[in-house]
Amino acid sequence: MSTPSKRPALGISGTQKQALRAWAQNQNPRPSQSQCSAWFEQTYGRSLSQSTISSILSKKFDHLDAGPASTLSRQLAPQWPLLETPLCEWLASQEPGPTPSADVIITKAREIWNQIPEYQTLPLPHFSNGWLNRFRKRYALHVRDRQDGVPPPLPQTGRKEIKALKTFCGEFPEDDIYNMDETGLFWRRPPFGASPAQDQLTKKRENSRICLMLCTNSTGSDRLPLWIIGHTHTPEALRRVNLKAMDIHWRYHRQAWLTQSIMQEWLLFFYSHVEDRRVLLLLDNHPDHQAAVEATPAPPNVHVQLLPTQTGTSNEQQPINLGISQILKLYYRRQWLAYIVAGKGSHQNPVFTMSLYHTISWITQSWRHDLANAVIYRAFRKSSLMDPQIEFITAPKSPDLTSLYETVTRSNPDGRTVTTLENFTHPVDEDFEGVFNAGGFNVEGEPTLQDMDDAIVPTLPEQLVPPAVDAVTGIQTAIRHLAHQPWGTATDLQALERIGKMIDRTAVDERRQAYIVETILSPVDV
Repeated sequence: MSTPSKRPALGISGTQKQALRAWAQNQNPRPSQSQCSAWFEQTYGRSLSQSTISSILSKKFDHLDAGPASTLSRQLAPQWPLLETPLCEWLASQEPGPTPSADVIITKAREIWNQIPEYQTLPLPHFSNGWLNRFRKRYALHVRDRQDGVPPPLPQTGRKEIKALKTFCGEFPEDDIYNMDETGLFWRRPPFGASPAQDQLTKKRENSRICLMLCTNSTGSDRLPLWIIGHTHTPEALRRVNLKAMDIHWRYHRQAWLTQSIMQEWLLFFYSHVEDRRVLLLLDNHPDHQAAVEATPAPPNVHVQLLPTQTGTSNEQQPINLGISQILKLYYRRQWLAYIVAGKGSHQNPVFTMSLYHTISWITQSWRHDLANAVIYRAFRKSSLMDPQIEFITAPKSPDLTSLYETVTRSNPDGRTVTTLENFTHPVDEDFEGVFNAGGFNVEGEPTLQDMDDAIVPTLPEQLVPPAVDAVTGIQTAIRHLAHQPWGTATDLQALERIGKMIDRTAVDERRQAYIVETILSPVDV
């Protein structure tokens, strides 16, 4: 019998050692080796022995506290060396300051690719998150490493500010610490590349994007209604929708992104929401946030804190950006894939019939019901701004989209290029403010602002709102189902009955109106 080969040990990069040391030094009291091991396993997905942890925290690695650390445990060969060499030179030539974001790096990579003759016969790569991470590891001297949702160690000045902010957070109860951040959403982008037969207008409309403004307290017990920013005042699919009943706020801007004026309006909304409670609101240092805070003074009971500029874009300490927005969009894309699967037998392409009404319905339901409080709780603690109060809280697993994704991508009649699941669920350019720069002109092949917010195939007005009689039938079905469930309650049944009665009155009015039209406006029999 052959002896199985011993699995080679995985190296520990300098950045990982540096992150462990920074985390341990910021804890009060000093964590035990078992706590350090638990943090490292949760952060990097692997465990360390106590002897290894003791070595990393010893004076042997004191130099990591003062200077940059290498992210490399071993060197990886580049996939496209003719691209990565000039891309690295471009990064090295940038002015001192914050490292270019992932979106900027990807955009520059695409630009350089199109200038390399040897690659012109190859399809343009998707430049996935995996490629970007590997590129960063190869050129760690020029690209600051940002582990997946894990903050890199801060400069000493940044650490002091974060430590002071952490102390300030300790003065507030958990329920009274809030964070708000905006994030993009490609609301109808399918898991395919563009079809060769598609016109430019359709290709760009498939990349339609909206901006979500998310705000919650650190326990998830108070999630503010979503603010959604599109391109136009009222998209066709929302003209007859009661947005107040759906508990969302729709705003618009030509870039479908946050502006100072929208931020000022949101701040007033937040101040009204918390009333006279003493709360802390954490915001990143985006210029529109800063300008809006200065122009809209907070009442005495609300403390608005901008995260320190030493953290670059402040995303490293931004709880919303440490798992909350990512998992929320996973739930949304699960609904989106299910919608495509359900529409496979239809004569219309589901991507073309997809509307912003579907988007708002799915994202608001996921925000209120699917996203677990534990996800929010862990994101706030992952930001290093708050000490964990529950030692071993576990969040539910992220939704698995693999089965739905494979079902959708197997049915590919147009022969499109299939996007990887990673690129579909986490598009690198989703939060890039310059994704779409429409001027609103009817230039051939260029979408208008209204194009970006409306369905590709217009939906007939009578198809947007189901008739009241169909709604009553649905309510009766729900009542019958609930009556046979052991978990059903009298309160639930009575609530459905009350809603059914309200809709039934509308159904009676519809039948009366139809009778009037039929008897009065129909031709007279001779």
